[in-house]
Amino acid sequence: MTADPTTFKSTPDLAFMSQHLFTAILLVNDDLSIIWLNAQAEQLLAISRARLLNQSILALLAPEELPLKSNNVIDSDSLNDGHVNEKTAKDRIASGDKTCTLTERFNQAKQYQQPFIDHDHMINPQLNGGAMLSIDYSVTPVIYQQQAYFIVEMWGKDRQSRISGEEQRQQQHSVARHMLRSVAHEIKNPLAGIRGAAQLLQRQFVKFGDLAMPTNSTVMASSNTDQNFQATVKKLRTYTDIIISETDRLTQLIGQLLGSNQLPKWQMMNIHEPIEHVLTLVLSQYPKVALERDYDLSLPELCADEDQLIQVFLNLINNACESMTEFEQTPQQHELLESNDLQTTHSEIDPDYQAQLHIQTRVVFQHTIGSQQHKKALKITLTDNGSGIDPLLIGQIFFPMVTSRASGTGLGLAIVQDIINRHHGMIDVSSVRGQTHFTVYLPFSQPAPTT
Repeated sequence: MTADPTTFKSTPDLAFMSQHLFTAILLVNDDLSIIWLNAQAEQLLAISRARLLNQSILALLAPEELPLKSNNVIDSDSLNDGHVNEKTAKDRIASGDKTCTLTERFNQAKQYQQPFIDHDHMINPQLNGGAMLSIDYSVTPVIYQQQAYFIVEMWGKDRQSRISGEEQRQQQHSVARHMLRSVAHEIKNPLAGIRGAAQLLQRQFVKFGDLAMPTNSTVMASSNTDQNFQATVKKLRTYTDIIISETDRLTQLIGQLLGSNQLPKWQMMNIHEPIEHVLTLVLSQYPKVALERDYDLSLPELCADEDQLIQVFLNLINNACESMTEFEQTPQQHELLESNDLQTTHSEIDPDYQAQLHIQTRVVFQHTIGSQQHKKALKITLTDNGSGIDPLLIGQIFFPMVTSRASGTGLGLAIVQDIINRHHGMIDVSSVRGQTHFTVYLPFSQPAPTT
């Protein structure tokens, strides 16, 4: 026997349910003013609830339809009950101007109770800090308590492409790591044999050298044969020393390729502690770097391995400082206007360049990492104004052995990626010359281990 739904004393609140959806939802009244939105809408648009509430939906989707004052605030006096003046709209349509299309579509949707969808729409970049955002959205007219409203649903196309790109990078990284570990295991054992053989040879050279050493100093001085023998033994010992040292270096490199098999030591921690620890270590070596902290001190504690996160930030911050140091020492091209009006360029070191490192910590809501949706996640962004990353390498920098530096091993960012993966997080990068962003996303809690 099934329970009668009417027997339940209460049903879940619609606003409560909407806060847990993946879709961004805004509720718009008959005046086209936003009167409610869920957390996903804030996250997608990167605009706070306080800025969006009571704002016209046209300011987001069609700002050209709204007369603006000099201070860029919507002039409500020039609106007729939240709509563009009907005569003005008709005049624009008659003249072939389509800027009133969205307003008219809202009116028609209300009149005929017919939803509509718009694809590949660009959000007004002035509202969310200048970032371009491509979305699909739908508008559904509804009647609630005898009042007309519109439900606006939005889907970020950038978000979907980011998730797909992250999943692809994760798969590529896993395949590359598996291949390198297989090769490293095959090389590790022969290296141990080579080192052992070199040590045995070295012991034999020492033994033969001691046996051939004359006891009479006069005989030793007059014996060219003995001197040549000793010189040969010394050379051979030098060669075995080189073999041993190089095999040790390769063994250490292979150890880095294999990575640590040690599981993270989970503990509750404040994310700012490992960041500050690394800043103390690194910035002492780069005193010219200007540091700007933008911390959210209200962040909840994070479940993570502090030592491994120190390794992550040590690599990222050290790379940023090296990039800025290289950029500071690289001659920059400047344009000159010659007397014959021909434009030429010359290169010189910029004496006014200031290396700047910006670190920001924030909470993001309803964020997808891989295939997991998190109600809240930690976002750490490191920005430097260095030389940037070669566009040809930016899609490969997290793969082992990929580096643009002659002295680099290409393992630092691969280790960072591996640690972030163990923390069920993700790392993203964007870079142009003079501005590079590394963004780390980490869940605040870790999934329970499976048995």
